[in-house]
Amino acid sequence: MSSALVWQIVRAHNSFLKTGLHGHKFSAEPGNLYNKHSYKDSGLANANSVDVTLENDTLKVSTGRTKTANQPKKSKLVQVIKKNARRALSGIGKHVGSVRPDLKQGAQARAAALAKSLRVKKATK
Repeated sequence: MSSALVWQIVRAHNSFLKTGLHGHKFSAEPGNLYNKHSYKDSGLANANSVDVTLENDTLKVSTGRTKTANQPKKSKLVQVIKKNARRALSGIGKHVGSVRPDLKQGAQARAAALAKSLRVKKATK
């Protein structure tokens, strides 16, 4: 199925759809970096989706593959990044920039926020 057809089917009714104040629609689906309910940002409809998550103190970057979109197990490429935050952001920018340049800034922002949450606060005297 094409991405456009999948979006037409799931855009009105899916479990990830959240409605905010004043009718704004948000999405909590995996692969949606900006949490906007739109075709461009959708992780369900686009085969080339990008997701940045945190697992066991490491950053994981998942990208979709268009060649294997019909094979769910092979359709995601997962990279685990154990570098320091600055190098991780650089690597994520290069990787996501080659897959989806329009999502590069969002992926780096999400990774920076996750890396900041890992940082241990120094004790004050």
